[in-house]
Amino acid sequence: MSASSPRLVTLLALLGLAPVAYYMQGTGRTIVALSLISVVIIAGSLFLMTKPTESSLA
Repeated sequence: MSASSPRLVTLLALLGLAPVAYYMQGTGRTIVALSLISVVIIAGSLFLMTKPTESSLA
């Protein structure tokens, strides 16, 4: 499996912002903004988990 594959899935998670933003425009309710924040937190977490790290073997 390629190392960039998990990071691609992370970027695809940001596609979840589109329907939430569309719904927020239609309803105008501020509670929907919490969904936007949740999607950003999930995508950020996935990004940090799949980030390449340096391993120090001593």
